Amino acid sequence: MKLYKNNPIASDRMGILWTLNGINDAVIIEFGPAGTTHFSIEGLMQFGADTSAKTFTTHMDEHDVTFGNEDRIIDAILEIDEIEKPEYIFVIGSSITSIIGIDLESVRFQIEDRVDSKIILLPDCDFQNDFTHGVDETLQILVNEITKKSPKMEKLPFYNILGLGIYNYNQNSDFKEIKRLMKENFSLELGTTFMLDTNIKDIEQASKALINIVLHKEGLEAAKLLEEAYDQPYIYLTPYGIEGTKKWLNSISELLNMEITPTEDNSEINRVVYKENMLKRRVARLDNNKFCFNNNNISYKYLEEYLYKLGFKKTVDEGEAIIRFSDGIEALHNQNVIQISHPSFRQDNEYPYLPIMGYRGAYYLVQQINNTLTKAELSQ
Repeated sequence: MKLYKNNPIASDRMGILWTLNGINDAVIIEFGPAGTTHFSIEGLMQFGADTSAKTFTTHMDEHDVTFGNEDRIIDAILEIDEIEKPEYIFVIGSSITSIIGIDLESVRFQIEDRVDSKIILLPDCDFQNDFTHGVDETLQILVNEITKKSPKMEKLPFYNILGLGIYNYNQNSDFKEIKRLMKENFSLELGTTFMLDTNIKDIEQASKALINIVLHKEGLEAAKLLEEAYDQPYIYLTPYGIEGTKKWLNSISELLNMEITPTEDNSEINRVVYKENMLKRRVARLDNNKFCFNNNNISYKYLEEYLYKLGFKKTVDEGEAIIRFSDGIEALHNQNVIQISHPSFRQDNEYPYLPIMGYRGAYYLVQQINNTLTKAELSQ
């Protein structure tokens, strides 16, 4: 058994389930013990996200495991097709079915002519990859099996978001800020996120969007598929800080050949610029200006760039850092930690107006950094 200093990183199986549970009308069947499904559903409660997807489990007993019996999954698909009548049924195995080698492809072949729903198989989990791999694979499946097999739509003033899901800390707040920026600056509406507060119909109609916005690397390969199929450009950039947000907006403007709508009132942005400059002066006076990230396998490339611009330097040694960016458990026990990832142990993070992305995210992030530096200095 492995020994972990911090929380172990979730597997690709969890990434698959987290992605699908952000689709409000998704119907998921897991072929495995009830305990594994219960564990994944309990984990969703930590994220502070509304999930309306329906997840079912077949359960398994010793007979199923010993003889590789497929009756439970076949019966479950037939029953759910008849009662729920979903357009698609997502079928995923479990750690047990992966070990004993159940062939879900043969199950689909046996049953697909007996159901009205389309059966979409999720990849077997080898548990050698982390959750970001599962998210990446599932997004590509959604594009290939749903969007690309639906009628191509006429281009309309919409955009899609890729790489922002219920597993991202502060996802509600960042989601609202991205939508606000796109509406106020380009008068564009959201098409789909593929995995956050979305539905099957919106995924089917993803081809109508003018652009795909990739906020984290897990959405990059799916964006490439959409570009190839529908000539939809994509931008892979996360808007942190005032300068970073302006760069993000300008990049979208160039890709779409659209002018940014002038802002009548710049007082909020000017205030954040002032706060950023004051923080830079404070960091320049610090004897220790080092920061570090925890290892949760989410890429914070663009947040890291923003911290460099504020005058911080990166270290991989937690003991050297005056400020750390980590999960909720670390934040509970350390004065110098800012939470940017899950888990959020017994903490409520549902309030949707505290982003760390965009202009308003810069305001909140600068405030958090200032306050955390003060706590860190007082605790020394």
